[in-house]
Amino acid sequence: MAQSNKVVQEAAGTSVIDRMRYALPSVEQLSSSLKYGNFITVSAQGSEVITLIREVPVRKGKDRNDVLTKLLNYSRQGVPEAQTFSGFVYEYGLFGARRDLKLARWHYEAAAAQRYQPAIFNLANMTYLGKGQSPDPERARELIHRAVEIGAEPSSRVCGLASFIEYRRGDRDAAIRLGKSCYSGLANIPNAAYDNQMPLVRRIKLLRDSIGTGAPDGYRWLEQITQQAGPDKQQLYCKYRIINRLRNMPGSTDVKALARTCYENSVHDPAAVGAESTIRGITTFVISETQALDQLRRTDRFHHVWSVPYLPFAQVDVDLYEPVMKESK
Repeated sequence: MAQSNKVVQEAAGTSVIDRMRYALPSVEQLSSSLKYGNFITVSAQGSEVITLIREVPVRKGKDRNDVLTKLLNYSRQGVPEAQTFSGFVYEYGLFGARRDLKLARWHYEAAAAQRYQPAIFNLANMTYLGKGQSPDPERARELIHRAVEIGAEPSSRVCGLASFIEYRRGDRDAAIRLGKSCYSGLANIPNAAYDNQMPLVRRIKLLRDSIGTGAPDGYRWLEQITQQAGPDKQQLYCKYRIINRLRNMPGSTDVKALARTCYENSVHDPAAVGAESTIRGITTFVISETQALDQLRRTDRFHHVWSVPYLPFAQVDVDLYEPVMKESK
């Protein structure tokens, strides 16, 4: 075996072996990957830049300023990963910088010109939501499709926003195609809304999770899919119909009265034995579920409307930046 290996090595030549060695990750790169996961980069300095970005929230005083200075220098040199971070800082007014959406967009555009996916995602997000300009859904759609074409990324932010934009545009097929195998709360909306073969319990769970993103569409779909499911002993339609209605009813509301009205309109015999018990059950569920959904929205620490300093920006990264962004949020 040793002799055979030697023959192969000699036949391959040192240039081939050197190219293979160059293609393999260094020990430092492998260590960083094992600790933090793989990040999307396009420049030779990309991995170092993202390591510095991750250090910023945990550093204090002079140490933090030193890291920020390094990142600023990289940004001025045109390194797209650092330019995106600069845009992120200006978009939210972090680390002593003033909030400047024009400067944020300028930096994102510079990085996007180098096909840096996180920058393209941020541009699409800003454009769709109308940050620093009027909302432009069609331009946002073009941008997010550019990001999708670059490839999948583990946080599912890109496919989620793409699926959501298509869903909001009314393109059902595109929303489903982009949302398939996309583990995003935003993609949950078209996935649950349009798949009539999916078990109702599963559809409800997906829509509940979608509400945590900050997008309110799930409320309407919870009412609609439970209505389409037909009569049921749990009175799910009445429950989610009332929950959806409560979102648009200011001030105090008599939930029990709403429960009674809905129940009596949805059964053949409103005076049947157990009616009062069922109405109490609907009332109790509506109150507790409304509170639970509100809590979901409050505890999601990085809603879909937020840009990212890099991708994939997973939950561990959200946790890292959450204290820094608390005031901006």
